Amino acid sequence: MQMTTLLRKLASTAQREDSGAQTNSRYHYQALCGLVLVLERHNLDGDYAMVFEYHDDIALFDNHTAPENVQFYQVKSKSAGNWTVSALTKRKSENGNEKHSFLGKMYENVLAFGDAVEKTTFLSNAQTNFAPDNKHNFSLSECSTKDLEKLQEKLGEEFSSEDTIKTNVLWIDRTNLSLDDADAHAKGKVDEFVVDHLGEVEFSLSALFKAITDECDRKSRAADVDLNDFEQVVAQRGITRADADAWLSVVSSTVNCPPWEHIAPDINLPALRKARLGREWNSYRIEVLNPNEAVRKARRTIRNFIEANDLEELSVDDLLDEVLKGVLADVKIELAVAPNERIMAMILYETYSIQ
Repeated sequence: MQMTTLLRKLASTAQREDSGAQTNSRYHYQALCGLVLVLERHNLDGDYAMVFEYHDDIALFDNHTAPENVQFYQVKSKSAGNWTVSALTKRKSENGNEKHSFLGKMYENVLAFGDAVEKTTFLSNAQTNFAPDNKHNFSLSECSTKDLEKLQEKLGEEFSSEDTIKTNVLWIDRTNLSLDDADAHAKGKVDEFVVDHLGEVEFSLSALFKAITDECDRKSRAADVDLNDFEQVVAQRGITRADADAWLSVVSSTVNCPPWEHIAPDINLPALRKARLGREWNSYRIEVLNPNEAVRKARRTIRNFIEANDLEELSVDDLLDEVLKGVLADVKIELAVAPNERIMAMILYETYSIQ
């Protein structure tokens, strides 16, 4: 891995301790905010990696292996009212020591990582009462003279060794993910994301949304990570362009698989078994958007068998028989209670989704 200046600083800079309580709802809201950032960033060119809980709540890097620039996000939710200058610059005492304010914590990263920081953003569902022209997204340098002087004064007290506070890299952004209905709003953004990249296609939005949010939730809480190993940090706490492309690929595979009525004429089974296979096929085409690890392993087993054997000349019936015999024992290890018709549906799916 190329060791960029930013990578060296990330490895040598201690993680900031967060004394705030991390509730399930806070983790989930943070995960949704990270997801929205990924969806927005994916529409732009170039590589990226969005990482949870790494020197701030969220860090967005310009490369998933050798980053040179980063944008930090501090995620704070508020159930009522606006953020004020006083609230963002208020400092608390702990064991006789004054802690940094919200903006002070953000500025720590500016000092630690220097010019590699494109900006650091206070991201919240609540508006501020000092936004210039009622903007939802602005840098502190855009504030009125009165507010800017107050912000500079407060931050100057926290960082007395700094001659000039770089307010142009400190940003405020109001997300439209409401506290009460964040899942619904994020789900709508996932739908827009798929439509933007694949067009109007029929798929299970609920299944895909659950798969994506489960992944973001898991990565936002990942523990036991070697924080000096950027590759491991990205793997366990990050979402990359390749990950988002994989979400789209799963939808594409599902969309491209034919409906049951197109497959059924080529399958010769007793009536009841064929009906069960049809139900399993229709069910699995939805569930494959949100598979568990056992299903993933079973899928790999089936796909590997299909790709490793010459099945080109077989009819659908013969292919089902051949693959079922070849994978049944291994798949049953992962999916012990799955009926043969479910495994046959999985075989059909892998057959039709292989390019």
